[in-house]
Amino acid sequence: MGCLHIKRHSVVSACVAAALVTGCNAPLYDPALATRPYPEALEQSHVVQMQAVPQDLDLQIINATATDYLEIDIWVNRRYVQHVPKLLAGETISLPIVQFRDVWGQCPQPGGFWRTRAQTPLVFVQIQRDATSPLLGLVTVVPEAARY
Repeated sequence: MGCLHIKRHSVVSACVAAALVTGCNAPLYDPALATRPYPEALEQSHVVQMQAVPQDLDLQIINATATDYLEIDIWVNRRYVQHVPKLLAGETISLPIVQFRDVWGQCPQPGGFWRTRAQTPLVFVQIQRDATSPLLGLVTVVPEAARY
């Protein structure tokens, strides 16, 4: 009876531990938040004077141009997209990384102390102005402390 009790206790403990580990490691996707695929048919025309600076939880966009951009989509790594209503000339905005989504509703893995997976490197950032215009590239600047 004692061995059976110990085995049963071990099995229950293992199941609880597995549930805790997988519960803390939940997938970062939600099919309800799925977006359209990357516009492969649109080429990038040039790189504009804007910087994309990945941080632990945000992607900072610095618009160093004299141009206002209205109703644009920001693409990251040719996969994840987030709509931005306006990005004014000289403005700096911070976009939460978890609000970028792909065709499956998945977001990039953010950084930070409590992360359970490796941070997704954000290395290629582009602006889509409309459905037919060429994409605009941004200069991605990875801070020294966040080098991948």
